[in-house]
Amino acid sequence: MNKPVFLILISIILLSTINCARVGSPVGGKKDILAPEIIESTPNNYSKNFGSDKIEIELNEFVRFNNLQQKLVISPPLDEKPEIFVRGKSIIIELGKQELKKNTTYTFSFYDAIVDNNEGNAIKDYEFVFSTGNRLDSLSVNGIVLKAFDLEPEEEGVEVLLYDLLDDTIPQTTPPLYIGKPDKEGKFRINNVKTDTFRIFAIKDGNRNHYFDQAGEAFAFLDSTLLVSAPPEFFVDTIRKDTTDTDTIDADTIDTDTIGADTTEIGIEEIKPDIRLLLFMEDHSIQYLKNSTRETREHIQLVFNMPLKERKLEITPIDIDTKNGWFIKEEFIIGDTVNVWITDTIVSESDLVTLKLEYMKEDSTGNYFSFTDTSLLRYIAPTGKKRGSREIADKTEKTLVLIPSIRKNAQVELNQKIVIESKTPVKMIDTSKIKLFLFEDSLKINNGYILEKDSLQIRKFRFSTEWQEAANYQLFFEPGAFTGIYGYSNDTLLLDFRMRKLDYYGKIIVTLKKIPDNLIIQLLDNKGEVSKEKTGWKNNRVEFSFLHPGKYRLKVIYDRNKNGKWDTGNYEEKRQPEKVNFYEKELNVRANWDLEIKWDLETK
Repeated sequence: MNKPVFLILISIILLSTINCARVGSPVGGKKDILAPEIIESTPNNYSKNFGSDKIEIELNEFVRFNNLQQKLVISPPLDEKPEIFVRGKSIIIELGKQELKKNTTYTFSFYDAIVDNNEGNAIKDYEFVFSTGNRLDSLSVNGIVLKAFDLEPEEEGVEVLLYDLLDDTIPQTTPPLYIGKPDKEGKFRINNVKTDTFRIFAIKDGNRNHYFDQAGEAFAFLDSTLLVSAPPEFFVDTIRKDTTDTDTIDADTIDTDTIGADTTEIGIEEIKPDIRLLLFMEDHSIQYLKNSTRETREHIQLVFNMPLKERKLEITPIDIDTKNGWFIKEEFIIGDTVNVWITDTIVSESDLVTLKLEYMKEDSTGNYFSFTDTSLLRYIAPTGKKRGSREIADKTEKTLVLIPSIRKNAQVELNQKIVIESKTPVKMIDTSKIKLFLFEDSLKINNGYILEKDSLQIRKFRFSTEWQEAANYQLFFEPGAFTGIYGYSNDTLLLDFRMRKLDYYGKIIVTLKKIPDNLIIQLLDNKGEVSKEKTGWKNNRVEFSFLHPGKYRLKVIYDRNKNGKWDTGNYEEKRQPEKVNFYEKELNVRANWDLEIKWDLETK
């Protein structure tokens, strides 16, 4: 082969290799970060005198829908669901033959449901708007929806509903005139609203029918009516129930009269939350006995679905002749659980016990009445080691078991009390058989202590003293220190523990300003759990001591009904949930450091 022919062949092979590489392994360019663009639509966006049954929106690239069913909002809602699909580089909306309302502005809010095919870049806040009359409504309503309990936005599923009817029953009986959807921060804007007076609500619509018709749906309402009008001014007048003024609020308006008929997109500025809606779950619970168990002959546990009103519960055995004081009742702190410790052997030896339970129950009008329930409890003895030996199978423990709140050799907080819980109620305590020792150098000193019995949880006992920081202690229970109601006593229990150093802790000192009545001030940890709670203070100062280093938040509950807890709202009673508020900054607690802050608690 001559040299020129050889060189030509080599060149052909190299070119083929390069082309194959281009085809088989494409070289990537810059990542597409641009959202699709609307080229045109038929009819035009913001058309007047709309009379078509089909809308076609053309884009500059291929697109797809991202969760369209959940994100698309049509205002006012249509009687029939339109068919919406992608064809090539176009979005088709087929309305069908349904009849649209006359002289009405319709808005199809896609939010970020339209994305490009490759990278998922979304068109932000895209709306297609048309009017069936000769004018476009151009006002808007802005606001924010937050959960009433923690002032955080709800994750998803919330709708804001606007009605031009003012009757109280409209959320349950009437479809809304306008619908909005909050963003991830809870902010919302409903555009293309007419001039009128409205009622406004928010709902976490579980069945997506735009009605407040399920007990489990979170709900929010504004106490006042909403006046939407020009000029673009906004003010909020807090209206109390005893006011004689007209309950109206002027809402912010946005003039869009300059928008041309061919405009396809509006630049949406940051939403400023003028209206504040607080979501709550109504308490529709009806008192009932949730569960009842009898694990031993002497012990019955009754669990209710909610705390008993005023902790009132009458318990009577049916068809068993008993004496007064046939049992000892033990309640839990929440008040929804009651332990029954049977002391009458006639009752405890009966395999089958039927109890009559009398407690207060709420009727449909909110009034309480005495309700009678029954519970059938059967004791089934565990299988014994020896066949036919009921004595072995039915034998209970002959020792009173004591359960401490700390492990052996634990490090204990300086403000902590040592809790001892007995497995069954205690009848007698011999304090001479309980010792608390302090180890100082090589000495073991008999230290004094305070013993407290819990007023509700009768099996719990708390031991405390003036603990010395970084000191070693030993809590010693001799046999017979505790004797239970069934005659059993404890075995030896020995607990060694060490107290934490004082300089490990931090402190928060809060000076309160403009203090309303009936406050609950809570200190929340970095998980949002209540770490400490205060309902009283002196000289406008609240102190949270013995704090572990870390991040905290301060929360206040305006305890309107003085029951010591946060209460939800009720729409039928026109009762908003109790207000809460948070200190504006996160608090960073450091070891051996006092953090002092001032907090103005005036309600807004």
